[in-house]
This record gives sequence, C-alpha cells and structure tokens, in this order.
Amino acid sequence: MKHRALACLLITIALLPPSLSAHPLDDVYRKHSNFAENAPPGVLLRRMSLQIRGVIPTAEEVRAFESANPDTRNELFAARFLRDADYAHYWSGVLGSMLRARSDQRDAPYDAYQAWLAKTLHENRSYRQMVRDLITAKGPVDQNAAGLFYLRDNADPLEAAEYVSRVFYGRRLSCARCHDHPTDPNYKRRDFYGLASFFSQTFVRKNKLDEIPWNRREDLPVDARKKYEDEMRRLRAQMNWDKLSDAQRKKLREQNELPFAQIDVLPELGLRFPHTDDSPGGDLVKPVYPDGKPAIIEAGADRREVLAKWLTAKTNDRFRKVIINRIWTRLMGWSFFTPLDDWGPETKIRAPEMLDHLDAVFVEKDYRIKDLILYIVTSDAYRRRAPAPGESVNGDESALASFPPSRMDYAQLFNSMLRGTNNASVPHVWERSATTSLDLTGQGALKQAVKDNKAGFTNACEVPKPVHSSTFLSIFGAGRREDVDDDEIRPDIDQVLALMNGQLTSRIWREYGDPNKNSFILQEFERTKRMDDLFDTIYVSLLSRHPSEKEKAGLQRVFSSRFEAQGGFQRDQVQDLVWSILQSREFIHIY
Repeated sequence: MKHRALACLLITIALLPPSLSAHPLDDVYRKHSNFAENAPPGVLLRRMSLQIRGVIPTAEEVRAFESANPDTRNELFAARFLRDADYAHYWSGVLGSMLRARSDQRDAPYDAYQAWLAKTLHENRSYRQMVRDLITAKGPVDQNAAGLFYLRDNADPLEAAEYVSRVFYGRRLSCARCHDHPTDPNYKRRDFYGLASFFSQTFVRKNKLDEIPWNRREDLPVDARKKYEDEMRRLRAQMNWDKLSDAQRKKLREQNELPFAQIDVLPELGLRFPHTDDSPGGDLVKPVYPDGKPAIIEAGADRREVLAKWLTAKTNDRFRKVIINRIWTRLMGWSFFTPLDDWGPETKIRAPEMLDHLDAVFVEKDYRIKDLILYIVTSDAYRRRAPAPGESVNGDESALASFPPSRMDYAQLFNSMLRGTNNASVPHVWERSATTSLDLTGQGALKQAVKDNKAGFTNACEVPKPVHSSTFLSIFGAGRREDVDDDEIRPDIDQVLALMNGQLTSRIWREYGDPNKNSFILQEFERTKRMDDLFDTIYVSLLSRHPSEKEKAGLQRVFSSRFEAQGGFQRDQVQDLVWSILQSREFIHIY
C-alpha cells in the first residue's frame, strides 16, 4: 500500500510544472547554503548511475536518457537504477565493509553474509528491521545468515558491544574496555561491560555435543553454573563418555558435527566485571544502554531483543541519523558529522536542521534506504554541478555549494572498465604485487562471490572479500574487512601503474575490437563504416557523453591518414583511444 502511495505521489509531482514541484530538501538546503546550477544532464546521469549502482550507464541508457522527457527523466532513471540488481550488488559491498563481512567465513556457507545483505537491499526491506534481525539473530547460519554478525567474532560479547555501538549508534566506546572513557567523563568502564552484557547470553555451537565454552562458564550465576555442569555430567555419563577411547570420542563428535555453525542463546549467561588492582570486580554486571542508562529486563528474556527494541525505537533518532549521515556522505560529498562512527558529546553537527529533515523523511519512508536515496538524488541540491576548472571555491563551504568531484572507488572503477568496453567478464583480477514512492523492489537475479571462480568475474561483488593484496581491487582501496569501513579511496603510484599497464587494463584494451570476441565496436564499424560514429560510441560508452567538435576534429586528424590509406577498421588506433580514456581524470572521477 505504501509503495502504491509513493508511486502516485511521484507521478503527481512529475506532472506538475517546475515552479510548483519544488523539492522540500532544496528549501532546507538553501537555509545553509546556496548551491550551483544543475550539472549537465549526461554528467548527472553518470553520477547517479555510479553512486546508486556502482557502474557507469550503458550507451543505450545514455541515449534513452537523452531522448526522454527532461522534466521527468531524472526521477525515472534514478528509480530504474534503484531497481537494478547492481544497486544491491554495490550497496551490499558498502554495508559489507561497514559490517566487516567476509566471503570465506569459517563454518558458514560461502559469501552468505554478503548475499543476505544484497537480498535485503534488493527487496528494499526496512533498515530498522534489518538491524533488528542482525542483533537478535540465532539458529543455524545457513538458515539465518544474519547470525554471521555474531559468528564473525565468535559471539564475543565485548566485540559485539564495540561494533554495535560504532555501526548502529555512532560511538566509539571500546576504549572503556580497560578504563573509563577518556573524552566522555560520564561514560565508565562498567557502562561498557553493561552494554556487552546484552550479548552475553549468546554463544556459537559447531557440534551437537558442544557445551558452553569453559571461559564463559564463569559468567553463569553460581547456582546456574552448578545446575548446568550437573546436567553436562549426566549427559556424558549417558554416553559413557569417560569410558570411550580417543578414537571413539572423535568418531562420536564427527557423527554429531553440524553442517554449519549455529548461534545459541542461554538466558542464564551473564557477564562478570573483571577483577583489577584498582577496583573490585567479579560481580555480574547489569545491562546498560549505549547512552549509559540502565535497562530493566525480565528474568529469562533475550537481552538482545530488549536492546534492539530500544535502539530502533522511533524515539531514538540517533540510530537513524547515523545511517543517514553515511548515505548522505556518499551521495553529497560532505558529512553532517565525522568520523562517521563516532558522534561524541563534543561533536559539532553541520546543518542540524537538514539532518532533522532527512530523519523525518526516513521515518515517513519506513526506514527504507532506497526511498531515502531516491528522495536525495531527485533534489536540485544533489544535481548541483561540480566547480569548473579554475573556478574559485570557498574552503569548507565549497562542498555545500558545488558537488565535490571524487575518485571512483574500487568497485565503481572495476565495474565501469568492464561495462564501458563491453567486456562480459575477466578471468581474474590479479595484478603485479602491490608495494605496501514508487515500488523500488529490485528486479533481476543477484550475483555473489563463488569460491574458486572459474567462469570469470562480471562485477566486483563476485570477487571474494577480503580481496587478496595483489589484486586490482586491493590496489584501488578494497579493505581487509578487519575494521569498520576499512575500504579507502586514495591515489598512489601503484594505481597509476595498474591503470597504465596492469593485467586488467592490458586484457581489456587488447581484446577491444577483437574479431574473434564478437566485438561490439567492430560490429558498429561494419554497420556504418564511419569512424565519426565510432568515436561517438566510444565516448558515450566510457564517458556518458558525446565528443566535442574540437575532440572530433583532433580524432579525425589522428585517424584519417592511416584510415584512408588502409580503408578498414583501424584496431590499433581504436585501442589506443580506449586506453587513453581509461587513464583520463574524467573517466576515473565522479563529477
């Protein structure tokens, strides 16, 4: 019902004259900063495609956009990109970096975490429900991949507390593991252990015979521990465990091996405050919310459900604003606050009224990420152009007034090199060793990483994470998935060398125009026999624009002598042109 209502609203807005269909975000934005006029249509299409689905638009999409109604095409193509499976492929990588998702997680189906994230995004499920599912996950991870959130750190309650507070609450509290918080005098070490106690009932089971780990048994109340150990002794006696040989025990364990790990919950498990020289310890800590307030929980309840309910409550705008800030930063090029995972007492919020406005929209859209993205990218504030070459800008405020150009990330670059050159796939991503609304439910089948992929890669999402250190993706910033958001975008000499003569670039341009590869550019030439048309196709495919008259004249001069002399398809020169564009600042940047 909500999707139909959004569809009707979008259609109504599209039919209104521009003067009557002002975007609400623009009014709020102008209170903080004026912004530049809209970017050229082709630049905007390319920006939306790269930021929404991690790849440049196809030549067919560029031409369809050019022929579409200018009053409605931005909204329609944004919705089209959001429904594309590549949206889920790309943004599951973004969230996967945030959540440290690994393709090769032990005791779990291969790439199950990333696949679960992609499916959740593809179906446009509520972010609120997604986080609840992660925090309250239990059972076999092959049946509930959300449990990989816990399996990632072997259900360590202290690790869970650290990453829940950083990722979903926007606070770095882990320094309070060892001492009171150094910058927040109101947050004590005991508060952090109180937060960790929400996760203390959880442990990982990999065998039907597995018991609570010995190091966790001390976290049971004395009576509960005695009762539990008595029960374990009874079960071992029932199996004659003490009388079995090592070989018999091994065989019995093999017979009871679980196909994949499962997340179990034991209500009696708590968490004891550690003994230290300067403070008493050994007592079972009581649950404390991330804001330092105590939680009241009924005996026997799953504490994680209480935390999830508190965290995702409508009264907790902080939960929403943390993810809004992440999404906004990626789309708009500036943040309401930084770091993205540490919104502390001293943090200054930039444009707080704008963040409040987006928060209200996110609630209205039922916490759906696609709907929030659609709302942002259909505003004139999003469409603002980048600064022109040589244009003076005003320091920190320039990012608000003009769109700040940025380099493509590793996934955008990899995907765009394949799509722009019409390569169906590449067999590997190895390089030389590096030196140190509308119904937005996704359409189309999803891809995921495959162990020992022999068929070739068509999208960065298919490359197992974390990536190997000597791959194209690693050179261009794919992280090790060891910490929150460890992907990075920074230029270095290895990237220059990889683009100039790395194995991926070399393969792409060598095969460009190959008559044995069913080359689309060769087919285009055979159809028209006109190099002018070929130039246009290459530019539109790689840069989402047509060559200027000056560029055409230059290309004709370069190509004309050899072309006229040989009277055929000049593959070497076409390859050189493609190679040159792949090296260009315009190709590897988002404007």
